[in-house]
Amino acid sequence: MNSSRVGGVLFLLLSILYGYFAGDIPLDYFSQQETFNARSLPRIIAVAAGLVSLGLIFMPSPRTNWQFLGQLNWKPALLLLLLMSVYGLVLDPLGFVLATTLFLLAAFFVLGERHWIRMLAVSAPLAGGFWLLMTWLDIYLGPGTLIQQLLALRTGS
Repeated sequence: MNSSRVGGVLFLLLSILYGYFAGDIPLDYFSQQETFNARSLPRIIAVAAGLVSLGLIFMPSPRTNWQFLGQLNWKPALLLLLLMSVYGLVLDPLGFVLATTLFLLAAFFVLGERHWIRMLAVSAPLAGGFWLLMTWLDIYLGPGTLIQQLLALRTGS
């Protein structure tokens, strides 16, 4: 039993637990009889993860060489993890469009892009377009508490 198979067994246990607890996701009255509801995608993810973990368990694998880990560029990966955490914290105060645009700008910068016009030309329309799509699908993405406070100051209420 090598580390790949141990990881596969642990991943299989995790996917089984994930699929089991996906059944606890509450459904509203109208979506209980629907084919696709809030429980569908987590169950699909659990099945896919289970299949991948079975592949890890039963596929023959050569002995793992861990020396490649030292050659990986860890700084951008860790910075992106930090950026994702900060994004989650500023999403409510700044609102979806502004927080997503700033997150994408910072992520582009971390990944080595230095052309600000190009970064803005991609991040702002992407965030705005996704916001429009969510609005069209009747999924509410709030403007953010900071924006609401600024608008309240402007209108004098």
